[in-house]
Amino acid sequence: MKYFPKISWIIASCAMISVSACGSTTPADVQATDGAGDGTANPDATAADSTTDAGQDSVITPDSGIHAGPLALQPGQVAELAVSDGVSGIELQTPLGTEQYVAIVASTRVDKLTKSYTYSLDLLNAPDTPSYQFVSGCAIDAAGWATATAAVDPVPQGDVPPVGTLRTLQMSTSAGMVDLPVELTAVGKRGAVWVDVSAAHPANVDPAVVADFLKDFDEIILPRERAAFGMESDLDKDGHVGLVFTSLTKDTAVAFFSGCDLQALPGCNGGNQGEFLYLNPPANLDPPYNTPAAIKETLAHECGHLVHFNRKVLRNQLADWNDSSYMIEGFGALAQDVIGFQAGNLYVAMAGLDGINDFSLAYTLMDKTSYNMSKDGVLRGMSYWFTRWLYDRAGGDAVGTDGALQNKGGPAFVQSLLGDKATVATAMISHAQGKSDDIAMDFYTTLAVSNREDVGGVVAENPCLRMLPIATDPVTQKQRGANVYAKFHGMAMKGPKIQDAAKADGKLLAGGVEYVLIKAEAGQAVLDWTVQSDPTAQLRVRIARIQ
Repeated sequence: MKYFPKISWIIASCAMISVSACGSTTPADVQATDGAGDGTANPDATAADSTTDAGQDSVITPDSGIHAGPLALQPGQVAELAVSDGVSGIELQTPLGTEQYVAIVASTRVDKLTKSYTYSLDLLNAPDTPSYQFVSGCAIDAAGWATATAAVDPVPQGDVPPVGTLRTLQMSTSAGMVDLPVELTAVGKRGAVWVDVSAAHPANVDPAVVADFLKDFDEIILPRERAAFGMESDLDKDGHVGLVFTSLTKDTAVAFFSGCDLQALPGCNGGNQGEFLYLNPPANLDPPYNTPAAIKETLAHECGHLVHFNRKVLRNQLADWNDSSYMIEGFGALAQDVIGFQAGNLYVAMAGLDGINDFSLAYTLMDKTSYNMSKDGVLRGMSYWFTRWLYDRAGGDAVGTDGALQNKGGPAFVQSLLGDKATVATAMISHAQGKSDDIAMDFYTTLAVSNREDVGGVVAENPCLRMLPIATDPVTQKQRGANVYAKFHGMAMKGPKIQDAAKADGKLLAGGVEYVLIKAEAGQAVLDWTVQSDPTAQLRVRIARIQ
């Protein structure tokens, strides 16, 4: 990957794998078009997929048993419908005439990036022998994660050179590698600030701003990164993470991390043999993204990449970083959230829900997948929802009165995924003790039914299908956690996009989902409907009563 986007991003997010770059998006940047060509899985990759189950009849999620005949759902209940040869449907009992349902129509085929299927809805008839199963179990077993602990790595120790030291860094830019003269201007307990002192593009950073950055990096950002995701590397043995301020960063992204600084990855051309995060000086960013709080959110994201790379690649002595770009970015966005500076990430999360019809889990779960800039905001947003959902399902976390992050299951689970030699997509299956299609369905169902009580709806009966409650960080006063109807900055999320059954577009991406609203009619005691698609889509169908 050698793409250097020049787009106005809302939050810096860049994990430079070899010499590639990335970013995240403003609401205005979100595009619904799919400009990428059809992609197939690398036959040697280890991405989680369901291809071995193609065409199977599916009622898989464990519960009390399979039932036949008309389905009576209570508000908040969810049922999975049998699928046979790409056909599914049900007779719904609607005695009130006011019942409302959301059908979750998903393809669990995640070995294609842009494969699209058509589906049809018949709102008058049900299959000849419909059957269903109540969704009462969980695709992810959270048992034990709250008490699990990750391997404890030694805390990096060492000294950086004295303030005023000059050195030259090799920096990846859109124009290639450049020599960047920098000066060490401030040193904290865990962070060291290097500033561009070139004659052509010197970085002017207020010393008071530098002191503020170092304080929060030392006391909040890095300690919480370690608690949530694990320890960073210390290749240069100086016990510090270098924070490099240069306006050249803007030519690549708002900020970035480069694995090339730590290992000779494919495509690398140099490297600094140390831990560095590249940031724009505040003066080079447009409001409101030039505030200290916004840049700290960026820093939390990039520091998340640094830890991810150490846990996955360096500790396991891997030759390359094989997680998909959007799995990596999903964890970076999760860091923005759990570290406590989440603000701009909420826009990206909302963009994902609004554009969910253009999302496929293949972009997140298929190893070595590159960035798709035509719908980058949607893919980033939905990958954040997926990683946050994994974190919640394992139990999430808590923040004590002292500001320290406490494991409730989420950190232990995430650290197990990042620390496994296999990619996250593969490790997820073994560590969660589940199947990829069950995980996909629980994820998509959660987005459809969670948090509805916040907008006058009903609570999802199955706690496995709820995001954990959001909370206000006691230190930063920012939102921690995810709510599909969250209110923020004078705006409100509207949940995932739902189509009226009579107007459904009939298009389903491989690995994607469509939400279809089905309403009862007065005087009609039974509502019949059928959905049909290509059997190779590996269709799964659930129905949730929301009213």
